[in-house]
Amino acid sequence: MSYDLNILVQNQEEPSVLPFPSLIQMLNEKNDEIASRYHSIWRYMTQSKGIWYSLVKENNGILNAFPICDSDFEADEDSIEIPYWVSDDSIKYNLTPLIVYEEYRRDFEKIIEFLIKQSPNRTVMFLARYQGGEHEIVCGVLKYEEFTKLLNQSKILFNVCYIIND
Repeated sequence: MSYDLNILVQNQEEPSVLPFPSLIQMLNEKNDEIASRYHSIWRYMTQSKGIWYSLVKENNGILNAFPICDSDFEADEDSIEIPYWVSDDSIKYNLTPLIVYEEYRRDFEKIIEFLIKQSPNRTVMFLARYQGGEHEIVCGVLKYEEFTKLLNQSKILFNVCYIIND
C-alpha cells in the first residue's frame, strides 16, 4: 500500500523551500509532477487556492510517504473517534489513525509549522491518504498545537482533510 501526505498552503502563490535540513523531502505541484493535485476526488481541498505539497522519502527508488508513516489498521474500531457526521460503515472502514514514525516526527511537525507561516492567511489543509476512502471528509479548523496533540493521541485519521492554522 502507498500513502500520501499532502498539504495545501492556502493562498500561497509561489512555492517555498525548507530553510532547514530535513529527513523528509517536500515536493510542490509547481516543480514536481509527483506532487500534483488529485483531479476527480477531494474537490474542496484540490480546488482551493494555494500551493499543493507532498511530503515524501525515497523508498526502493520511489518517492512516497510510505517510509514516513503508517496507519494503525489494528486499532479497535470503538476507540477511533470518527467524525459524528460519518455514519456509513464503508466510509468508516477507511478512517484509520495516522502514525508518523518517531524518526520523522519532529521534521514532520516542523514542516507543517513552517508551511502555516508561508500562507498569507496562516492556514493549511492537511490530508493523509491511502487508496480507498474516496469520500471527502473535511474537519473544521484546528490550531497547530491541537493538531499535534491529536496526532500524539492517534486521533488524526487517514482520509480526513484537516484545516490547520496558527
